[in-house]
Amino acid sequence: MKKYIFVLFLLLGYLQVMMAQDMSQYKALDDSAYQTVPEYQSGNKYQKDAILFMDMVADTHPYYIKADRRAEWFNKKNALLEQCGTIQNDEDFVDALIDVLGPLHDKHTDLTTLSRLQENRMAKSQESEVAAAADKEHIMSRHDSFYDYRIFPQESICYLQFNQCVDMPENPFEAFLDGMFTEMDAKQIKTLVVDAQYNGGGSSRLCDALLQHLYPIGELENYTTYLRFSNLMAAYNPRIAAVKARWEEDGHKDELYEMPSPKIPAEYQQPAIYEGNVVFVMGPKTYSSAGILMTLARDNHIGTIIGTTSTFSPSHYGEILPYRLPNTGVLGSISCKYFARPDAATVDATCMEPDCVINLDDKELAWQYIIKNYGN
Repeated sequence: MKKYIFVLFLLLGYLQVMMAQDMSQYKALDDSAYQTVPEYQSGNKYQKDAILFMDMVADTHPYYIKADRRAEWFNKKNALLEQCGTIQNDEDFVDALIDVLGPLHDKHTDLTTLSRLQENRMAKSQESEVAAAADKEHIMSRHDSFYDYRIFPQESICYLQFNQCVDMPENPFEAFLDGMFTEMDAKQIKTLVVDAQYNGGGSSRLCDALLQHLYPIGELENYTTYLRFSNLMAAYNPRIAAVKARWEEDGHKDELYEMPSPKIPAEYQQPAIYEGNVVFVMGPKTYSSAGILMTLARDNHIGTIIGTTSTFSPSHYGEILPYRLPNTGVLGSISCKYFARPDAATVDATCMEPDCVINLDDKELAWQYIIKNYGN
């Protein structure tokens, strides 16, 4: 296994590419292998891209590492191609591909068009404007920042609203946390509330930065990450193709690659562990990296989770590869990794229940519940 470890360093080179918004960074799927296939030659542009799409999903998504699953996937092909024979526009084509994805339409594996991207950006912009207007309505209303906190000395509560796992250049998250925990210690705050009900994810590095203040990082039970080598991945870094070939030559054709657990640097210094109560707030929009934060808190018995049933699966697919279908220009993203939660007994659970269900729509009621149960 050690001879594959260097792939970790190869992957770093295109991580930024995968997150880029520049349309040119979406790799067009290669159709060279299909140029002489009659089915491809005779198809319209939607049928051609549907053929490439079916092949790419079977070759890339970790779920389809098993031969029986790939066979079941390809059983959908004829019906999809027949449907594509009558499709007249890109929007209907995208809907058809999303429909055939079924359960794998998981926010990481998805498709869109340029017009839908533009609409989504406008919707997010409007949502930010609404959030800014609602900023002063209530402490638990969405704030117009990625993260901020407020201390309530009388209740001995520090309320951290963690809205996005993205660093703010003017206030990096690690420095932000250092300042917050220093103030909490000085004021002897007994309860930390981490409100992630609006957090749709981002970089898990920020969640790790928070967890190291709540639990000894060397004792933390973490996710096990499995990678699938694919042709699409090789399009981002040609050296991956050689790794893929050797992996399959060694008899791992229908097997995911278990990535080595990250090692704690020798110079790492464990921050002081916060000894008070920790309350996590989870809502329908808690997802991706924020969902990982909730899962690690649950599986390591860190604090209490309140709110609503999760919309994320604790074990999940992720780390996207973006692509472009060459004949229609439709854009897509697909997962290349599987993340298995630490608790093996619940690894197949499709959702996570809070320790206590509360109504997050009524901000005042939710806040009073926190004060009553966790305040001083």
